[in-house]
Amino acid sequence: MTSAEPPPVERFRPADLERDWGRLRSTCPVSKTTTPDGTDVWLVTRYHDIRSVLGRQVFRVTPLDSDVSTETGEGNESIFQDPPEHTRLRGLVAGPFAVGRVGKYRAAIRAKADELIGAMLSSGEAIDIMADFSKPLTMNVISDVVGVPGPDRAMFQRLSDQLLVPVSEAQGVVALEGWRQLNEYVRSLIAHRRRTAGGRGGDLLAHMIRVQKEDASLTDVELTTMVLGLPVAGYVSTANAIAVAVRHLVEDKWLDELRVCPDRPALLKSFVEEVLRFQSGDNGESMPRFAAEDVRVCDELIRKGDMVVAPLVAANRDDELFDQPGSFDPRRPGLGRHLAFGFGIHRCLGANLARLELQCAVAALVDSGLGFEMLESWDSVPWEVNMLGDRFPVRLLVSAWQTEYGTRNRERTT
Repeated sequence: MTSAEPPPVERFRPADLERDWGRLRSTCPVSKTTTPDGTDVWLVTRYHDIRSVLGRQVFRVTPLDSDVSTETGEGNESIFQDPPEHTRLRGLVAGPFAVGRVGKYRAAIRAKADELIGAMLSSGEAIDIMADFSKPLTMNVISDVVGVPGPDRAMFQRLSDQLLVPVSEAQGVVALEGWRQLNEYVRSLIAHRRRTAGGRGGDLLAHMIRVQKEDASLTDVELTTMVLGLPVAGYVSTANAIAVAVRHLVEDKWLDELRVCPDRPALLKSFVEEVLRFQSGDNGESMPRFAAEDVRVCDELIRKGDMVVAPLVAANRDDELFDQPGSFDPRRPGLGRHLAFGFGIHRCLGANLARLELQCAVAALVDSGLGFEMLESWDSVPWEVNMLGDRFPVRLLVSAWQTEYGTRNRERTT
């Protein structure tokens, strides 16, 4: 596999494995089931068992041929593989996504969020939160982090959106062509940066160019695949989280609650964590795992080579960890235990950045003083699935107006 091909990320959606998670946890927490395409899998539904599957290296992301004890999965240049290659590649790219490093983007993220909110109100028309706020915000952040020049960002978003198409044979061709064009763009961008700036700069491209000078084992194909794959994988999932946040800000009146709360910063952070816990059911799930040897999970013997699915939505709805897990409650205790970003060595590399983007987006909406009304019910919002398994809302239509809170807030700051 070359970087011209998408990384082999196969993830399941809750719609693919729709289950009564509570009943399964109490009666059959590790059960045999089949995917829509007829593949036999083990389904794990308890929080602690899911953490065990995701956290133990006996469960690999690469399929095994149990008869000959060799891997049958094609090699690839992304971080979606097993150690030792995963360890090497993740270690090379992890630095820019550390919590201390992503914090430098806070002011820029907030400024962009404020700009987009101002444009929404001035339009005087129905607002599509996805098209007018969450997607342009997250794409701008990703472009800053990667090092995509301003004039190229509209094209970068257009090609990324080309991947956000329904999964079908016809649309798959469209998505694959988008991936290949993105690949060519990133390769040319890397070459341009090498010629003009070398490894100077604080973005991901500069970091990876410096890393390659110090570590000759990092190939050009690996560099391109990681620079391309990480933004594409994180773009839509963070935009989804913002859409889910807007839903609860509006429908559940948390926008009003956050505006009057005396300890707004703490409640806002908890609100974001509850969005992350709650929205795991609206995104692609963790990659399936394959047992590298016979292993027991909750007294069930899983044979070498068997596929195991450990859904994040099941973990985040476990009532042993979260009281009334189907309700949205930012004040619930123990929110830090959610697994929205996965667990173990394959935990989402961009978790710190995604959390920061969501915090800035929610804070900007709260401080804007705008009132919002959803123009269609959440259950009526159409959803689609992209080539990486992420499920995303096609639109989220709202109307907006300036409230008395916003007028008073402006008067206090002028």
